[in-house]
Amino acid sequence: MVDVLDKIPAAEAFSRVFEGLPRQGPGLDCFAQSLALRLGKSLPHSPRIADMGCGNGRSSLVLAKTLGARVVAVDLHRPFLEELERSAAVAGLSEHIDVQAVDMVGSGLEEQSLDVVWSEGAAYVIGLENALDSWWSLLKPGGFLVLSDWMWLTARPPHDAEQFWKAAYPDMQTVSSAMVLGMGAGYSFVHAEILPEEGWWLDYYGPLERRVEDLEADACTDQTLSAVIAGVRDEIAMRRLFAGSYGCVYMILRRPVTGS
Repeated sequence: MVDVLDKIPAAEAFSRVFEGLPRQGPGLDCFAQSLALRLGKSLPHSPRIADMGCGNGRSSLVLAKTLGARVVAVDLHRPFLEELERSAAVAGLSEHIDVQAVDMVGSGLEEQSLDVVWSEGAAYVIGLENALDSWWSLLKPGGFLVLSDWMWLTARPPHDAEQFWKAAYPDMQTVSSAMVLGMGAGYSFVHAEILPEEGWWLDYYGPLERRVEDLEADACTDQTLSAVIAGVRDEIAMRRLFAGSYGCVYMILRRPVTGS
């Protein structure tokens, strides 16, 4: 997701572009469910999970429903959390989800209290190394970290794609270098999987592209909104041109049961 909150400190423009969309980043409910089921046999009954940078909580709902999990949904943007609370009520999952409007790095969650830390796309905001280090202490020994991040799928990306992402996400890793970082932080590697292309478009870029088209007239008189929209369009253009060179990669890592 375009990091508008950091680069363009305008919450109103961010809200107009991203609120009410099905997702705030790439993903598929069925894909998240398959990864959750992969963990299932290694988790206790009603596992405790934190969904870091949860946005409107699509993953939180999947985890609560699939695993019977107690999910702490963490995000700083209150309108997203309010949307999640409404969705949880409709789905009959309110008792499973606790929303917290706190920073995902300094969340205040108790150390070694979580069976899983789950985060789709939020490592992009704080950097992969920071995410790996920050969330380690929250996991129980034997707990899992499941995160998705933008990663290079080739050692030699096309020049235009490389220049765009060097500016937008300077710390973007390859899959292999991300695995090395994870193991260097003390985790054991369990699994990695690339999100299918459908996961970029169905509930993310498709609706987002329609949203910015609807806002185009307003952007003519709002420079901040115009800048946000330009960033969104540039990112979508990169995906259309260079989808084969980078992807949204999900990694499952585990904090060792002993020696940690």
